[in-house]
Amino acid sequence: MDAILQRLDLLESKAAIEQVMVAYMAAADRKADKGRHIAALFTDDGTWESVGPHGNPGWYAQGHDALVTKFDRNVDRMPFAAHFLTNGNVSVSGDEATGAWMYFQACTYRGDQPLWIAGSYANDFRRVDGQWLLSHLRVHNFFTTPFDQGWVKVEHMETP
Repeated sequence: MDAILQRLDLLESKAAIEQVMVAYMAAADRKADKGRHIAALFTDDGTWESVGPHGNPGWYAQGHDALVTKFDRNVDRMPFAAHFLTNGNVSVSGDEATGAWMYFQACTYRGDQPLWIAGSYANDFRRVDGQWLLSHLRVHNFFTTPFDQGWVKVEHMETP
């Protein structure tokens, strides 16, 4: 019976972690109040980090207050965003887990510039009081490019 319960916990944990990422994408696509909804998906000491050659260390945020501030600035910066999440791979070990995904995003930058953005996530999760939460999110941006130019012509443009 213990083996069945362990398998059930593993399956339920993987499904719950996938739903955390789905909720993260939905919160990032909100028209308003993004920060509060995103912060609720993180542990109290949770970290958001932009990594890789197109990473932005200045966007680092740790803790709920910093996450709210970081994501509420995106309401005006990207008033429209549609995230698509794919290729998930979750590994669970007790009350800790890791997960990796690819993402694609269509968005509007500063109200009038359509962009394509793509990258990957390599995240850590922790189960707190029975709930799976993000403890460290790492987003690795492959490209941010104007819609009409594509990622071959413009691999990366800054979006402060």
